[in-house]
Amino acid sequence: MDERRAHQRFVCDLRARLLLPDGREIDGQAIDLSISGICVDTHEAVEPRTLVEFRVWAVLADRETAEIVMPGRIVWSTPVEGHVQLGAAFDRDMDNRSWARLDVLLQFLAGTLADSQRL
Repeated sequence: MDERRAHQRFVCDLRARLLLPDGREIDGQAIDLSISGICVDTHEAVEPRTLVEFRVWAVLADRETAEIVMPGRIVWSTPVEGHVQLGAAFDRDMDNRSWARLDVLLQFLAGTLADSQRL
């Protein structure tokens, strides 16, 4: 774990959709996730400090999970091999339901969730 990070990040392969203030939607793949933020691989750069609504869901063998909606702000944007990686911090004022669903997803990614039906 990067020493500058306050929270453990989990490598993941989740579907992600970013909703921008101008109404555009950008699809991508969440590649790591923590209680405080996310890294998304996509094809489009987004300016740092842009407010974004992240919608994230998992594709399991038998189903897709419901989306978790998490507001946040882009912290950095870096081109990587024909793609763009976006790092973002979640809004601390996120609603309780989203915090709870994010916590369950992180338990799943950590391997400590006994029942994947809770996703």
